[in-house]
Amino acid sequence: MAVLVSNTQKKVRVSAGSIKKAASSVLEYMGCPNAELSVLITGDRKMRALNRQYRGIDGTTDVLSFPALEGGDALKAAFSREDGPPTALGDIVISAARALKQSEEIGQTLEDEMLFLLVHGILHLLGYDHEKSPSEKRVMEKKQKKLVGYLRRI
Repeated sequence: MAVLVSNTQKKVRVSAGSIKKAASSVLEYMGCPNAELSVLITGDRKMRALNRQYRGIDGTTDVLSFPALEGGDALKAAFSREDGPPTALGDIVISAARALKQSEEIGQTLEDEMLFLLVHGILHLLGYDHEKSPSEKRVMEKKQKKLVGYLRRI
């Protein structure tokens, strides 16, 4: 399992080691022993540019996911293989500034908000999608809550 974390912003203190450990724990929990992903922690300016470029939305956001696999057989292979080269799941980008603002608005720690956004991004890479239907939204939210709870306990 490989998790690469890069923090290109300097305004918000974020532990790349904690992000890496959390991502590895989620992948292990989800049964992806041979998966790899990258996590970029950035600021609102870069996030806005990415959101505009890839989603056509001219504004910042908290997390973006860029899956390398499109569901189906390729995604199932990422779950089942334990040997050989890692399967690249994709990339996650998190705005540290947005995470800090949201954590303050809802009265939780920055670390908890970062964990929430990381889990959200990983679930998207694994094929979960809250925008398809209300039932899929409920499934993703339930899984997200379970994973965040798991991370808080370890």
